[in-house]
Amino acid sequence: MKRTIFLLVLWLAGLVPAGLAVDKEVIQLQQSVALLQGMVRELQRSFDERIVVLRTLLEQSTDRSNQLSTGITSLQGAVQDSLGNSGQKVDNLGTQLQGLQMSIEDLRARLDKLSQQVTKIETASQTISSMGSLGGPGYGDPAMPPPPPPDVLYNTALRDYTSGNYPLSMQEFTDYLRYYSDTPLASNAQFYIGDIYYQQGLFEKAIQEYDKAIEQYPNGNKTAAAQLKKGFALLNLNLRTQGIQELSNLVKRFPNTPESSLAQDKINSLGPEAEPKATSR
Repeated sequence: MKRTIFLLVLWLAGLVPAGLAVDKEVIQLQQSVALLQGMVRELQRSFDERIVVLRTLLEQSTDRSNQLSTGITSLQGAVQDSLGNSGQKVDNLGTQLQGLQMSIEDLRARLDKLSQQVTKIETASQTISSMGSLGGPGYGDPAMPPPPPPDVLYNTALRDYTSGNYPLSMQEFTDYLRYYSDTPLASNAQFYIGDIYYQQGLFEKAIQEYDKAIEQYPNGNKTAAAQLKKGFALLNLNLRTQGIQELSNLVKRFPNTPESSLAQDKINSLGPEAEPKATSR
């Protein structure tokens, strides 16, 4: 800075040609900007690697929480059926199930808080990344802002889903599919759209969305989960035969998975007449 002022004074005094002072300062400024941009890119790369790991762990924890909740709901239904048939009292078991359900709700709250923190970090990262792209091209039409980056949009939608803000989460997952339908998390977004309908008791719409997840993303992360929840939705619509068949197909298609275990438990809870006879889809 002092050197710049010195050259400027000399130039004003007519002792240094204007072009010489300006050219040297421009070259130094360009070199400094290039160095800073390189540092920002390296920091961004390192951050992206770590945030991918964190986001994966966060989603796995959310999935486990949802599976536990589904399993408890199924177990509670089986307990109620048992009470209705035998008239026995299992107050202690009911209390234990209630305590476990509360623990899961606490876990979900913690996951929601962590998801919010991850979203804030990713937003800050995108701001830093844009600052590192000085002089880059704009997006064009200022009236049409670009969509959020895929990770930010997905994590925001997942956070709103886990916190029960279903209308906003629905819009965000829909936007994700609109802008990023070819990414690995597209199948997850499609599953959660169906699950939002399921949580609201709109089982017919849920089945339609689960079918999209199953058919459009046969190798997706949520294909087994979509088929499991589709089976549950059919049972909730009193379509017993179709529901059992869907769960049976899941057991055969995705053996040795948490979803197949939950499906088999549900089939067993429906009585001995519910025999799993898997058929091709």
